[in-house]
Amino acid sequence: METTSRRNVLRAMAVGAGVVGAASISPSALAFYNSNPGLRDSAPVGGGTSSGTGKLTGRLVFPEDPGYADDRRIWNLQFNPYPLVIVFCQNADDVVNAITWSRQHDVAFRARGGRHALEGWSSIDGGVIIDVSDLQDIKLDTDAQLATVQTGLPQDAIVNALGAHNFAIPTGAEIGVGVAGVTLGGGIGQLSRSLGVTSDSLIGVDIVVPQGERGACLIHADEKNYADLLWACKGGGGGNFGIATSYTFRIHPIDDVTVYQLTWDDWGLLSQLLGTWQQTAPSAENGFGSVFNAKTETDGHIYCYGIYRGSEDKLRKIIAPLLNIGDPQADIQTLRYVDAWNLLAGTSDDPVAVHIPSSWAYDLVPDQGIATIRKFLAELPGLEGEIWCLAWGGVQKRTRPDASAFPHRQPHYYMEWSGVWETDEQQSIVYSWTERFRKALQPYLKGSYVNVPDNSLADWPTAYYGDNYPRLRKIKTKYDPHEFFQYEQSIRPL
Repeated sequence: METTSRRNVLRAMAVGAGVVGAASISPSALAFYNSNPGLRDSAPVGGGTSSGTGKLTGRLVFPEDPGYADDRRIWNLQFNPYPLVIVFCQNADDVVNAITWSRQHDVAFRARGGRHALEGWSSIDGGVIIDVSDLQDIKLDTDAQLATVQTGLPQDAIVNALGAHNFAIPTGAEIGVGVAGVTLGGGIGQLSRSLGVTSDSLIGVDIVVPQGERGACLIHADEKNYADLLWACKGGGGGNFGIATSYTFRIHPIDDVTVYQLTWDDWGLLSQLLGTWQQTAPSAENGFGSVFNAKTETDGHIYCYGIYRGSEDKLRKIIAPLLNIGDPQADIQTLRYVDAWNLLAGTSDDPVAVHIPSSWAYDLVPDQGIATIRKFLAELPGLEGEIWCLAWGGVQKRTRPDASAFPHRQPHYYMEWSGVWETDEQQSIVYSWTERFRKALQPYLKGSYVNVPDNSLADWPTAYYGDNYPRLRKIKTKYDPHEFFQYEQSIRPL
């Protein structure tokens, strides 16, 4: 079923040995490495041309370099990749050259930005990591309400740069996570109910795509040029069609907001709180963003928090049904949006070993389903676990599922369930728990979110993309027919 070109790329996933510090170097990559001792000397920082030099350029890190141990690591500690070389690109030419070199030598490559690919698919053993995290320029045109953002910026940097001028784009709510991956997968967060997903604000993208049998080139996709590729970049997931180097967003003026944080210490209220939240938050006015977060019974805490684009008085009326349950601790403030975002995002982005499945509640979960959720949160003693739900609806309800590659416009809310571990034994417990949890939730939830990928999904194309997958395959065939951009759940060409 797979093409010959796909098998060639997969050669770099074979296990070899011989490079200092590397546990998994492919025989073909290792042979090239050993026969080219001057490889690093022919790679000046920032060199290259738009047509590709056939040499690696940029800031290169090899297995014997002092910084290799730190530079190869990613956020999810369950993965431990040993790449042949990490190319920290300094400009778009470096991206072109890295792809061209990898194709010419049949060495697998992966694109990496913020290092938060949850299944580790932005890294690879024995291949080339094309890291764009050094590309961090941002240009604002507040008169035209546009921002041009390089691909290496984390979303907290975008929020703060725009917030200084009282503008925003709808992003996620985590520091350190790259805006590139967020955008390419759709991008969900506190402003999604009023402004759409992150990619709904995307109007143009500079992206390096395969060219011919062995090369690569930089193109600009917008509504007039390569419009099909722009559509695919708006929710089709990262690492499928090329490596984006720059994004152009339409930015949105934003006034002061009301930020709220509610905490319950009585875990016995879980069923009542979740039932009330799902009846309240998804049907509130569009400016109301809300998260419901319940920890395990061992932890004993339940949280509800969010950002409301309105006054405190109106907010209190919306959340009154929640405030009337138990005795919650409530912290409600009126702040600039940028300050509210930073308050909820916090200051820590510590790496962990974690597994996070996800799904969507297209219908409200009945009492039996809520009882199931409660049951599983009571079954993970001594380990950190939770559910995390984001209210949906608002402007999403008026957006067609095929308006972009991101299809999940009609759910009431989004849900993740996750577990964290430190030992191999604990990892087995967590994976068993999350998988049993998934099966128990199947009558009530469907689909999944491509930015929270899950290698355990059987029908991932439908889960991530719904009816948009056939169109994505046609676009994949047009721009990457030989499937040089690939990973375990990459879009397949026709």
